[in-house]
Amino acid sequence: MEQHSEPQPAGERRHHPHLRAIYPEARVHIDHLFHNRHDWVDTPIEYLAHRVVHEAYPDLRSEDVRILVAAIEQWHRAQAEQEARAFQPQTDLLSILGIRSAH
Repeated sequence: MEQHSEPQPAGERRHHPHLRAIYPEARVHIDHLFHNRHDWVDTPIEYLAHRVVHEAYPDLRSEDVRILVAAIEQWHRAQAEQEARAFQPQTDLLSILGIRSAH
């Protein structure tokens, strides 16, 4: 796997195109680790995720593995926050009862 960054077009803010290329596949490898957010047999999820990614992509440098796992973990955190905001039981109950909230 090519690890060197290619020159970025002017104005391009994204970095690590080699990691962006494997991100979707890497997520498939470790998504299951982040679903329930519990450590597995007293082993932190992040450690397991690093191991799985490193084993799937042995040519990646340790720094690249950390960047990739951190990006995937950040995506999972954002998804959880979005789901938490979407769940508003009081508003849902009021709308079910046909009561308008006074905003």
